[in-house]
Amino acid sequence: MAKLVHNVQKKQHRERSQPQNRSRLGLLEKKKDYKLRAENYHKKQKALSYLKTKAANRNEDEYYHAMTSRKTDSDGILHADRGNEAMTNEEVLLLKTQDTNYINAMRTRELAQIRKDGADILYKANGKHTVFVESQEDKDAFDPAEFFGTDERLLDRRENRLRLTQLIESEDRLQSAPNDEDGKLLRQRQKADKLKKLRVLEKRIEREQKLKRVQDSMNLQKDLMKKGEKKKVETKEGRTVFKWKNQRKR
Repeated sequence: MAKLVHNVQKKQHRERSQPQNRSRLGLLEKKKDYKLRAENYHKKQKALSYLKTKAANRNEDEYYHAMTSRKTDSDGILHADRGNEAMTNEEVLLLKTQDTNYINAMRTRELAQIRKDGADILYKANGKHTVFVESQEDKDAFDPAEFFGTDERLLDRRENRLRLTQLIESEDRLQSAPNDEDGKLLRQRQKADKLKKLRVLEKRIEREQKLKRVQDSMNLQKDLMKKGEKKKVETKEGRTVFKWKNQRKR
């Protein structure tokens, strides 16, 4: 005889959620969460009780070898000697000089790469365009837009100043050009590539600024280690700087 299969939907038992007026307290703690938290708490309390008993029963007159390399401060924290040898002021200054040279080399490399990337992405012309005239009347009547044969809005663009004939040809070419999808995709790809290069350049500039701050801080530490009377001065920007008293050189 075939078995009877009862496809009756059973009642779903869902976990209780946090009431709305107590939602600021986070998720509602279930019994399994409470058991884990309670076990962890009792485990820690048991360890603390054991350590307190061990410290109370400890013989203060007993000698052990770690006493020569460990010390307890006023807060009861135990500090162990790692065996590092103390260096002289000259040795520390030499190490800081080497670190500063490394940071300086890294910053120089970043600056060179920034100039290279900036020249490829953000091309900007330098210098001035000087025009010589015969008299003061010619100078007063001089019209830069007419002289260069361009629009007045392009006078400040020395690197890409198109003439009026070139502007008209470009406009006619754009109007007569068909709406091709390949050209649109190419322009989008070029724009995305340029944005990617700009993000890399921005990260390089941030890295160079961080290296500069680190270099200034290391140079200040080196200067503070040198001899001479100095005083702390607060600048208008809120930065703390040191000024050294002028000493007469022999």
